[in-house]
Amino acid sequence: MKRPLSPSDRRILRILQSDGRITNAALAEKVGLAASPCLRRLKTLEEDRIIEGYRAVVNRKALGFEVEAFVFIKLEQSEPGWRTRLVERLKDYEEVIACHALAGEVDLIVHAVAKDIESFGEFTMNRLLTLPGVADVRSSFVLSSIKSAGPIPVLD
Repeated sequence: MKRPLSPSDRRILRILQSDGRITNAALAEKVGLAASPCLRRLKTLEEDRIIEGYRAVVNRKALGFEVEAFVFIKLEQSEPGWRTRLVERLKDYEEVIACHALAGEVDLIVHAVAKDIESFGEFTMNRLLTLPGVADVRSSFVLSSIKSAGPIPVLD
């Protein structure tokens, strides 16, 4: 069982989700702790995997990815181990920026990017539709992003 989060831990999590590049000194000041205890709390949050990592948010269009889509994949039943192999292949595709297993009408949702619609078509036809166990693929294209990768609520 994980230890309960202190009010300081909660403040640290809220601040880091909005500014992951904040220095420990600035974080400590905002949280109301000295630098050393703040750093110890931060390291404990990392060790407990409450904080899983840090990353830069990159503008896909600035890198030339004009197409963003959600791909809904329906799977058929097949021999044992097929699903594991399929998921491992999806992880290797650079176009796939996220993938989630679902319960409901579809089995997987893939968040993908492509340089243009032709590249997305090639990705779908030559990669997704050729994966073993794929019964159906449907795509919805992102017109605009209203809220993307928002912070996880840190409840008291």
